[in-house]
Amino acid sequence: MADYEREREIGMLLARRAYAYSLLHVVFGGEPDAETVVQMFGEQASASLPTFGRADRADRVACAARVDRADRGHSCSGSAGLDASDPALVETLRSDYARLFLVPGDAYVHPWESPYVGKESMLFQESTLDVRTFYHEAGFKLQAEKHFPDDHIAAMMDFMGRLSQSAYEAFADGDDAEAARVLGVQRSFAEKHLLTWVDAFAEKVAENDVHACYAAFAADMAAFVRLDCAQVESLAKELAAPQE
Repeated sequence: MADYEREREIGMLLARRAYAYSLLHVVFGGEPDAETVVQMFGEQASASLPTFGRADRADRVACAARVDRADRGHSCSGSAGLDASDPALVETLRSDYARLFLVPGDAYVHPWESPYVGKESMLFQESTLDVRTFYHEAGFKLQAEKHFPDDHIAAMMDFMGRLSQSAYEAFADGDDAEAARVLGVQRSFAEKHLLTWVDAFAEKVAENDVHACYAAFAADMAAFVRLDCAQVESLAKELAAPQE
């Protein structure tokens, strides 16, 4: 690629999307610890997923944490601010994650694809096995394969993050054709196994998340995947085009 400025733009785009997918893997991959919460609300996260006013929702989470920690008789007004290292905030988010994605109950949200595209809320349906095929063909395999659903949202974000890193490294090495190929795999996977259910997943999280923090990240994720899929289509064509 002869245009240095365009090359720099593409490199930054590929790096940002790799970080964004990896961050979403962390967000939906388990109950957060203090380090995870700092990562969730750090500057790099905001630069990667700058949509839907996540900071406002984070303020409400921080506010709720302080109320829970105090006597519940105080209210919060205005911007509460966000101290991502606040133990009360970490505990609130851990509780929210468990209630939403781990413990069956009124607030539970299925975090894997098959209930949204299949007929029953069962694990390891046909769609799950197709996801596994995508993983294997790209050279990846879940450590807990057959014991953990391949179509769990965290596993999908991990897969997209790893492929995004591969695309970035191929581009950095000057192999535009390989970068375009990897981007094509990602687009195909997103169209077949992400865009089919991320919006419905985000809506369910929004309905059940009392502090709206995971709802904000789910909305960010759905919007990001849709935008990324469109960008990847045009970028892959650009990278695959013969150089004059």
